[in-house]
Amino acid sequence: MGRTRSLLSSSKLGGVRSCIGLLLSLVALLCLGAAAQVQSFSITMPAFNPSSVNPGGNTATSLTIDTAGGFTGNVALTCAVTPQQTTATPTCQVSPGTVTPPTGASVTVTTMGTTPRATYTVTVTGTAGSEVETASGTVAVLSVSPAFNITVGTAVTPASVPAGSSSNGVVNVNPINGYNGMVTLSCATVTPLVVSPPVCSFSPAAVPVNGTLATSTITISTTGPNNRAGISNRHRGIYALWLPLPLALVGVGAAGARRRARVWMMLGLLSLAGLLLLIPACGTTTTTTTTGSTSNTITPNNTYTFTVTGVDQLGVAAIASGTSTSTVTLTVTTAP
Repeated sequence: MGRTRSLLSSSKLGGVRSCIGLLLSLVALLCLGAAAQVQSFSITMPAFNPSSVNPGGNTATSLTIDTAGGFTGNVALTCAVTPQQTTATPTCQVSPGTVTPPTGASVTVTTMGTTPRATYTVTVTGTAGSEVETASGTVAVLSVSPAFNITVGTAVTPASVPAGSSSNGVVNVNPINGYNGMVTLSCATVTPLVVSPPVCSFSPAAVPVNGTLATSTITISTTGPNNRAGISNRHRGIYALWLPLPLALVGVGAAGARRRARVWMMLGLLSLAGLLLLIPACGTTTTTTTTGSTSNTITPNNTYTFTVTGVDQLGVAAIASGTSTSTVTLTVTTAP
């Protein structure tokens, strides 16, 4: 009898334990469900495109903000970049800064020309009341060798000149990543191609760049009228014919009757000699006088565009200047 009671007690105890286990499981499920209800929104951030950039470049990605548990409030979005550098740490911006899920947004990361090489973590934080959610991605900034580009600091002035005049402007040589070197400037191209186009020159032609912006004056010169004048050689010999005549007349007046015949004979011989000297000249009728000769020497009327470039002492050429221009434009009009 006692043994039977013992068995019944053990059976009851096992049942109690089973009930307690079920209750604990139920409580755990309820707790998990409650925890799930706490996360009222979520942020998803795909990889940045491109995932790596050169110093001075930028990259971006899209954000997806979803709701959970019937959330209908607003979410404030911010971002941060780590690690922080002493100088030129990349910056980030989320747009728009406040959203109402479900919706999307974008995050843009911008670097500078001196941003150090590193892999940076971009963290986007969403805040709605006491709820805070985050999402992260990485951006790699590559190592780039020092370089330089060329931009126009001041457009040539005046912008329009008559043929034969010139115009001046200023070009900038911009160092990248602490570039140092001696850059020789030139005009790589000029359009349109014409006979006697404008020509460019620089002062100084070679610019020392020591990690800071350097400048040079560009001069665009044009070709104007080339006036020449000559003297005609036609009939020059006729003047020589008349030179002895005054002397001969004086001799005629001063001579006696006996000598007068000899003087007239001499005068006739001199005239004959002068006529013989004129024979070669008679066959030449071309004049050498030239006025306003402009054939193929005047810069034609047009608007000309020059592309400025440069190369340093090691043969390294200027790189593209991005959104800035490295071209100079000049309009040439008719010379007065």
